[in-house]
Amino acid sequence: MSESGQTSASPFFFTKQALFDVKRKLWGYEIQGGAATCSVLTCFADQEQLASSLASTSYMGVQHAVERGKKVVAPFDEAGFLAQAPYALPPAHGVVKLIGRVTQDQPVLEAARQLRRDGYALAVDVGTDRENTPELAELADVWCFDAGEESDPSGVVARSKGRKVTLWATRVTGLDHFESLKAAGFSVFQGRFFKEPEIISERRLSSHQMSRFQLLRLIESEDPDVDALAQAISADVTVSFRLLSYLNSAAFGFPQKIQSIRQAIMVLGSIKIRNWLRAVLLADMSQGGDLPRELAELSLERARFMELVTTRYDFWDFNPGTLFLLGLFSLLDAILGLPMAKVAEHLPLDEKLKSALRRDAQNEYQPLLDLAECIEDSDWPRLSELTRKLGLELDVVKGCASEAMAYSSGFFVSQADAPPPPAPGKRVH
Repeated sequence: MSESGQTSASPFFFTKQALFDVKRKLWGYEIQGGAATCSVLTCFADQEQLASSLASTSYMGVQHAVERGKKVVAPFDEAGFLAQAPYALPPAHGVVKLIGRVTQDQPVLEAARQLRRDGYALAVDVGTDRENTPELAELADVWCFDAGEESDPSGVVARSKGRKVTLWATRVTGLDHFESLKAAGFSVFQGRFFKEPEIISERRLSSHQMSRFQLLRLIESEDPDVDALAQAISADVTVSFRLLSYLNSAAFGFPQKIQSIRQAIMVLGSIKIRNWLRAVLLADMSQGGDLPRELAELSLERARFMELVTTRYDFWDFNPGTLFLLGLFSLLDAILGLPMAKVAEHLPLDEKLKSALRRDAQNEYQPLLDLAECIEDSDWPRLSELTRKLGLELDVVKGCASEAMAYSSGFFVSQADAPPPPAPGKRVH
C-alpha cells in the first residue's frame, strides 16, 4: 500500500458489506460494485481477471473470510450466469446472487440448477420490483428482501413458510429494526444497524480498556518521550509482542532481527509507530466477538480513507493525521457499547475533534464522515451528489476508498495470522 497519499489505479471498484446472523455474529460478506445494479462480471475486463481477483488473498480480506468459514455473496446478472462467471467463487462458501432482468428464463434456470448441483447457494431478490421469475424464487436457497423505507416484510415471511429458505434483510437501519425483523423470521441482516451502539446503562470501561486509553494518551503527546514510550509498550506483553512480530515479518525483510522495543520505535519512526499503535490498541479494545472486530476494521478503513482524501485534495487545510484519528475513533461508541460523549472524555483529543465524534451541530468534519458512510452503505446516488458538492472527483474518491479497504483488511489479516503472544507476566524488552 502507498504511504504517500497517492491512490493506485484500478480497473474496477468494489466494496464489501458485512452480513450478520440473529446473534450478530458474522455470517459472511456481500461484494458490491459501485453502482445500484452492478454485477461482478461487468466490472472486470474478462472472466480470468475476475477469477484471479476474487481468489486473491489480498482482495479486501475475502479469502481470509472464506478461511474462517464465512460466506461470500457476489452479484451476477443474466449475462454472467450464462457465461458461467459465478464459478470464480469458492463453491463451499460461495453464494451466487442473481440481479437484474431475466430475458432467457429457461437457460438461466438451467444454469442456476447446475450451480446448486455443483455446491453453490443461490440468492434472489423477492418482494420488490426487482424480483425475478417465480421459478427462480422456488429454486433459491436465500431470499433477499429490501427492508428499507418502511417496507412490509409480512408477505415475504408468509411465502417462506414451509420452505427451507434463508431470509436475508437488507438496509436494516437500527437495532430496533433489527430486532423486529429477527422476530418476524429473518436470519441474515445487512445494513447500518451494527454501527449503532447498544447502550447498557451499567456498562463501564474495563481495566484492560482503560490501560489502552492511557497508552493512547502517551503516544498522542506533542513530543513523545521515546524512552517512556518504549517502557510503556514493553510493559504490555501483547502489544510489544505484536510490534516485534510485525517488524520481523517478511514484509520488512530487515537484515538483522529487531530485538528491542526502543529499536523498533527508532526503525519505524514516530509517525508510523503512532499509526500502528493506534490501530493495534483499537483492535485490542474491540476483542469479544465478530461485530466489534468488523467495527474495528471499518474504523481503520475510515481513518485511512479520510487521511487519503485530505492528503489528495488539501481539503479545507485539514491535517490528514487529524482526520485519520477522527475516522479511527468514530465508531468507538458502538465498539465499547457506551455513549460517544462518555468515550470522548477518555480520548486524548482537542475539543474540536471530540465535538466531531459526538456529531455535534456545525461540525466542520461532518462532510468527510458522510462521504465515508456513503461508501460503507453503498449509497451510490448520495455519494455522487456529495462528491459533486464538495468539488471532488468521483474516480479519485473511489480510488481512495479502494486503497483504504486494502489497508484495513491487510492490517487485520496480518494481526489474525500473527503467532500468539507469550504467557502473561513475561516482559518483552
